[in-house]
Amino acid sequence: MYNIKAAAKILDMPKVTIRSWETRYSAITPARTESGHRLYSDQNLEDLKWLKIQVQDNGMKISEAVKKLHASRKQFIVPNKEQPPTEAMEYDEQINQLFQAAAEMDTERFNYLLDLHFSLFHHQTVFFHIIAPLMVRIGEAWENGVISVAHEHMITHIVQQRFNQFFRVFPVSSKLPKVIALSPSGEQHQLGLLLFTLFLRENGFSVVYIGPDTPLDGLEEMVSKQNFKLMCMSIASSKMLPVANRYIDALSKANPEMHFILGGRGVDYEQVEGNRWYLGSDVNYWKEWLDTQNF
Repeated sequence: MYNIKAAAKILDMPKVTIRSWETRYSAITPARTESGHRLYSDQNLEDLKWLKIQVQDNGMKISEAVKKLHASRKQFIVPNKEQPPTEAMEYDEQINQLFQAAAEMDTERFNYLLDLHFSLFHHQTVFFHIIAPLMVRIGEAWENGVISVAHEHMITHIVQQRFNQFFRVFPVSSKLPKVIALSPSGEQHQLGLLLFTLFLRENGFSVVYIGPDTPLDGLEEMVSKQNFKLMCMSIASSKMLPVANRYIDALSKANPEMHFILGGRGVDYEQVEGNRWYLGSDVNYWKEWLDTQNF
């Protein structure tokens, strides 16, 4: 739960606007302390975030946006947003609608659907159980010639923007080690890397996101001069595992204090070897791993 000062900082919104949307338009109903101070839940913040997008980016009146939000609540059964599901759920309808909008290159509808899903479901549900399988389907459609590379690039760009929005929302702790996130040269896929970066940011880590297809040249100097304690890498195919391990070997020499996290669909096992953790692509295992660490 967040007080109004923290909520305003997270959302980058004036406190007076939050109070106005709450009292004048009944946009949200925050909890109250015994002394009457407002306390905002994650769901309240996500609702306000969605309303802010509609007003600032889409030019919608706040009264219309609130009506649209409340109407959508009546049409769907909303999962508990305080406790996101721990097991994968089926969201075939949402995935199909997004895929159809992507195939038609209808960016307005694609963004509208994402806005809707983020307003209805916990953000982890959207990223892990809607966006992740959607992007796998997009990739398969591109490989099979169903959609063009332009389609794939367009959707990847939109999805990465969504991740970036959430990267900026979560506060970071100076007590936690600084992380650099990348995929090695030749690895073009970045979905796994984005998901793990989101996981780390949500848990308070400061992460410098470099991205996919990062050459080794220059990295050794970077990690030796910067105060990075962890590097996370993601690979989509086991064929990239030798390349990833070569990066780890080289960068370990440049910074012997660094530890390395390797995950993604290309890592189908979980184990620890010296200064490297192989975590696979299961978010539940990521949580178990983090619980055992003493950062």
